[in-house]
Amino acid sequence: MHDLIIRNARIADGLGNPLIEGDLAVKDGRVVAVGEVTADARESVDAGGMVLAPGVIDLHTHYDAQLTWDQTASPAGALGVTTVVVGNCGFGIAPAPPAHRDAILANLAEVEGMSLASLKAGTDTNYESFGEYLDLLKRKGVYPNVAVLASHTVFRTAVMGDEGSTRTATADELAQIVALFREAMDAGAVGLGSSSNENHRGAGGFPIASRLADDDEFRALVSVLADYDHGVFMATFGEAHGIPFLEEMTELSGRPGFYAPMFYYSHQPERAATIMAQAEAARGRGLPVYTQGSCQPLSLSFTLDRAYVLKAMEHWPATEDYGELREIFKDPGFRDAFRQTLASANSQHVFKGRWDWVPITIAGLEKNKDLEGRTVAEVAAERNVDPLDFFLDLSLEEDFATKYTFYLLNMEEDGVAPLLLNDGTLISLSDAGAHNSLLCDAGYAMYLFGHWSRDKGLFDLATAIRKVTSDPADTFGIVDRGQLTPGAWADMILFDPDTISITKMERHFDLPAGGERLLRRAPGLKGTWVNGVQVFDGENYLEVEAPGEVLTTFASGLPTLGMGANRAAAE
Repeated sequence: MHDLIIRNARIADGLGNPLIEGDLAVKDGRVVAVGEVTADARESVDAGGMVLAPGVIDLHTHYDAQLTWDQTASPAGALGVTTVVVGNCGFGIAPAPPAHRDAILANLAEVEGMSLASLKAGTDTNYESFGEYLDLLKRKGVYPNVAVLASHTVFRTAVMGDEGSTRTATADELAQIVALFREAMDAGAVGLGSSSNENHRGAGGFPIASRLADDDEFRALVSVLADYDHGVFMATFGEAHGIPFLEEMTELSGRPGFYAPMFYYSHQPERAATIMAQAEAARGRGLPVYTQGSCQPLSLSFTLDRAYVLKAMEHWPATEDYGELREIFKDPGFRDAFRQTLASANSQHVFKGRWDWVPITIAGLEKNKDLEGRTVAEVAAERNVDPLDFFLDLSLEEDFATKYTFYLLNMEEDGVAPLLLNDGTLISLSDAGAHNSLLCDAGYAMYLFGHWSRDKGLFDLATAIRKVTSDPADTFGIVDRGQLTPGAWADMILFDPDTISITKMERHFDLPAGGERLLRRAPGLKGTWVNGVQVFDGENYLEVEAPGEVLTTFASGLPTLGMGANRAAAE
């Protein structure tokens, strides 16, 4: 007697093989039969010819704090995700010595565009060490499976306090930082997350702590990985580091390295292609170097008192005080200075004054509702005014209630497509759990299946599924997941390939302390199962005993993705 049989499905194994028609049986959380299943089960589901695929493995999320108050890691399961990796970019919440706990939350709130009030109201702080954080998640229970990257910035803050964001570590401090990483690996970390990206700022506008680490600190940390038979190094880099430095880190550790973020930049059309080619060349030399890329346009929605992406640009004020902002934004001197910033060649400025990519999403006054959906460029031209002046004046008129959406990167699909086709590009970068009021990219796989596979025909559905299931499992060493084969864990999604898609973002105020977030839905997604237990029915999360696992054991050895073919080509 099986626990569950899903009958009459088109089954994707997640490995890229052609879909087959048949049934799939589950017992004790694992797949036990695929094809024609004649036995009975306690529960049977008729798939009606829809696609049954492995659940999505989201490698780049920031659910670290949310998981302490929300078992579901919403909206993960509602968008087809069954396994999440947290701690990305080195921004986590453990370890958390009491003296530095507030600073850790404040830095996370700033760098990841979160509500500090929501974090303070919702985060369960009944832990201190990294291992105690994992134990907390296990006690509370989780709907998706969760793997946790150890957090470089948090280690520095735990050891150095606020000085972690102002200077390099002493020899003694570095020894303590390395010891914390080793403790995390022993407790079950999947690897190390870090950042040297110039746009990553913590509380008060200070650089996030890992940006103050010198290269020897990076070398010391990744060398710890050499003592383990598993583990990865994930880094968000800017101008200071690139693929050559990641190659060195991979050689030192003997473990896979992941570069982020890889988007298509319209003002630097060669940037992503160069990064991709460098990573491919490294794999050709036998080094498991990969990139994390996105299949969606990157957009952020915000009001001008909390203009996340603009705060990283020269001359934009760091304050969020209404009175101060009002005076600054009215000042012609500020406007002229910021126009010069927009015209500058600074490659780290992702907004380059493309006002035709800035729609007015929500107007604050009824008389301006007819502006919603129109771009700043369009309305400014109609009124014969400068776009920056209109952009600021409308927000001032509406007392900062105007919400704009900035479309920033990955806008030219001809530039994005080659990045997605490359097997060294791990499609992810959802940032799920972060930037809650600015974006919701957690449904990237649904977009990949609907837009890129079905509508654009970039690759067949079996390949699209492989790229967000077994590929991430292979590279991160996530065991027996990302595939629907006998013996694998039954993490599954059922969807209609003709209608799968994601909706526009919808505004909700359901975070702790009434915090705002934007959510999307996935029309065509009919169900999500984790370890054989259904957690989402296509409309709602189900009230079940949390079936997810906090993953602490990972595959030994190295990934195969993109390695053999590239080595053969190099030879």
